[in-house]
Parts: sequence; C-alpha cells; structure tokens
Amino acid sequence: MNASPQPPTPAHGQQLDPWGQPVDDPWAPAPTDHRPRRARRPEPGQQQSPAEASPGPRTDGVGSPLDNDRRRLSRVRATGGFLGRTLGSLFGGTHPATMVGRHAAEVQAPVTTGRRIAVVSSRGGAGKTTAATLLARVYAALRPDNICVLDLDPGHGSLALRLGIDGAPAFDSFLPGITGGTHPGTARLAEMLGTASSNLFGTGPRAGAARGALPELREAAATVSRYFPVTVLDCPTGLEAPETQAALADCHAAVFAVPATLSGMEDALAALAGWRQHPFLAGLPLVVLVMQQDQSSALQALDQAGRLSRLGFDAHAVGYDRHLAAGARLALPLMLPAHREAATTLAARVLGLANGAR
Repeated sequence: MNASPQPPTPAHGQQLDPWGQPVDDPWAPAPTDHRPRRARRPEPGQQQSPAEASPGPRTDGVGSPLDNDRRRLSRVRATGGFLGRTLGSLFGGTHPATMVGRHAAEVQAPVTTGRRIAVVSSRGGAGKTTAATLLARVYAALRPDNICVLDLDPGHGSLALRLGIDGAPAFDSFLPGITGGTHPGTARLAEMLGTASSNLFGTGPRAGAARGALPELREAAATVSRYFPVTVLDCPTGLEAPETQAALADCHAAVFAVPATLSGMEDALAALAGWRQHPFLAGLPLVVLVMQQDQSSALQALDQAGRLSRLGFDAHAVGYDRHLAAGARLALPLMLPAHREAATTLAARVLGLANGAR
C-alpha cells in the first residue's frame, strides 16, 4: 500500500472524527451543537427578544448531504497507531480500539471476484432495506473501490430513499444493456446507475417498470458484480419471493434481518429452522441481524441476538437509533457511535464469510 499523508495532529482536548466534516475542507460549515439548552431567564425589567423566546427550526435534517464520505475516511488505514486512536475516539463503544481497527481492516480486505451479499427478511418492517443501505454505506466509506446496491423489490422499494438518490432508474430499465453477453464497462455502467456518493451506486424502485424475467435479473446481477467488488442485493420480503430465491441462488453470503419484537422473533425462528433444513440454503453463509425498531419495546435487540447465538446462529444486533428509525436518507455520521461500531463489525463479518473465511 502506498504511503498516505499523515493526518493533522489534533489540538489538546480535541478529537479527529473522520465521520464528521474534513478538517482540511475550507468550505465545510462550522460545527453546530444541537444539544437542548435551557432558555436564558431575562433580568428584571428586561424584555426577552423574539429570537430567544422562539428559536428557529433546526436545519440539521436527517437528509444532510454526505458526498464526502470517502474523502473523510481517506486518512483511516488498516495499520499504524493512528488507526487505533482514531477509531477508538470515533466509535466510542465498548470494544477496544484494536478490535475496532481489526474489523475496519477486514472491511478493507481485497476480493478476488465480485462478492454478492443478499439481504432478506421473513416479514415487512424488519429493517431489511435499512440493513442493506447500512452495509453499502460502511463498505463505501471504508473501501477505496466502488460499491453497488440493487433494489430487487418488485413494489415500491425504499432503497433509493435511504441512499438519498433522486430519480434513480429501476434495475429492469437497463437490463438490455447488461444482458445477452453485453459488457458495458465500468464508466457506462456507472452512468446507468444512480449515484449516492463518489463510490456508491444504486437503483430505484421497480414499481411501474416492465420487469424482466428471473434469468435476465440473475444474468444482470452477475454482470454488475463483474465491475463492483461488493454488490448488496436488497431482496423482496419473504423467502418465497422469486427474486429472493434467485438472489440466494447466486450470492456469496446472506444477511437475515429480524425486528426485535415478539412476532418478528417467532417468524424468524420458524424461517431460520427451515433455512437449516433446506438442501441448498443450509450451506450458504448466513448472518442474522436483530434490529431495535421501537425504543419502548419489551425485547432488546442485543438480548435476542444472544438468544439466537445460543441456538447456533451467527447473530448480531443494532440497538435503537433515532436516525435509523426516521426512515429517511441514511447518514453514518448521524448514527450513535456504538451503532456505527456494530455496523462495521457486521460488515466485516459478512464480507469475511463472502470471501470464504468461515
């Protein structure tokens, strides 16, 4: 690996956060502290100004642009003491900085051929599209190469919304250009896809589009995988959906999204039991992701992931995150540090399984 320029040394009491604004960007907006503050009580005989009495609306919406994700993390490398210090202050979780650095290095592991990762669920509202977007964002942020995520849901999929892509084309709309032995090349394929960031590409909803046949979809996904080291497939709800079965037939690893609810866990346990008995799926590398959808739920995602682990499943958990629950454009810097750490651990595990490291 070529030597990269050394990052600037933070002043006393400061921390460099690669997920925040670049320290060397002169156009970056000044950081804003959005912690709630108690209104200042006016002195006796002094009138309170209208601005103090009624503060203006917040402008840090969940859809704030994050097109500099790749450049913000360009100083994070898989070696050196700076990585451990930076990731330790970045994630702020319970794992040691060396553990977090190891997971980041696994995310950056080279791949021999394009790896396809299918994200599935047994019911709607499980967080499947959120999980697919989260994986794609982590891979695009920590890897120097291009990442692709495809929306295979035949209905009104929300992948483009979570990626922040306006007017992204449906996967079916450019099937003729990438099937039938046609190889468009990297530049041409990038033009066909929607652009979420400098190295993250995706597709829009398939609703209303003339949907292609399953053999064409499988061939098109294989063609896309030629040009992207990692391709994430956001599958329709239910393991019986034809697109889901086609994706599972060709993928290198799968992520099963489960909501931390009573009904969600019961559905997942039944589906996972059938997964183990399936002649093909039983040998497919699988990671189960339990997501906390409701902050007031009686079930906790971490506890349910532990329950699945005791049953022999490779289970991970992401706790309740207000930004993820909002359902709008997913932005890594707006997530809690512990949840970014969990997402990086998940991404490293899935990619390691896809590369054959069981």
